[in-house]
Amino acid sequence: MVKRITAAAALLALLMCAGRGLADLAWKTDTPGQQALKAYIERVNTFLTESGEQPVNSLFEMYEKLAALGITARDGAEEPEGVEISVSLLYGTINSLVLRVNNPARFPAIAAAFIRALNPETITREAALETPKNRAEKAIKNPLNSFEDAVEELNGTQPRIYYAYYPNQYKDGVSWIQMTIIFPLEGSWDGSSTETAATATKAPDTWSGNDANYDGYFSKDDYTHYEIFTTATPEPDSAAGEAWETGGE
Repeated sequence: MVKRITAAAALLALLMCAGRGLADLAWKTDTPGQQALKAYIERVNTFLTESGEQPVNSLFEMYEKLAALGITARDGAEEPEGVEISVSLLYGTINSLVLRVNNPARFPAIAAAFIRALNPETITREAALETPKNRAEKAIKNPLNSFEDAVEELNGTQPRIYYAYYPNQYKDGVSWIQMTIIFPLEGSWDGSSTETAATATKAPDTWSGNDANYDGYFSKDDYTHYEIFTTATPEPDSAAGEAWETGGE
């Protein structure tokens, strides 16, 4: 009984700490999408506090289709301070989220909180940390070498996660490590697969797996309905060009 009370008290303390970061945010909850974002950030803040990080405590902009937030030294700051969150919203749900951190050492814990918040019941802390930690170590080991996953922006039936690193991106000596989450279509994901959210950059079965360095995403149908097939036009002064112009005569 004592252990249960202690665990409940600890959880309550975490929620209260996370709540302090949310108290001053000027949330708009006019649409289901805005409501979904508020609930999601509340979960994120619980895990940020649990890991010893500051909660998301500044809301810079919020409209029906977008929001900009950050983690700042004081609540309600007017400008970002090294941790930036940009969100694209649909009317009924979250469309996508981009997390940018200018300190690779802080990135794993912060990114893991956003991953765990996708479904706290199925995504463990260890699973959520694995890829962000790997990417942060890659940036720290080779600080001048950039990397960037190819992002597929269409919503699917499960979350997809992509990473990027931009050294000295704005020529100010500051490097940014980034995580992009493409949220699933509303009501399409049951959250049953921890592996899906934690390793969403791994290609599905349509990929042969020959290139171990590729981290992008392939649709199950390879998006062949979006491919454009073209026939090159030969140079006019070439033999092939003359035959092409005369219809092959």
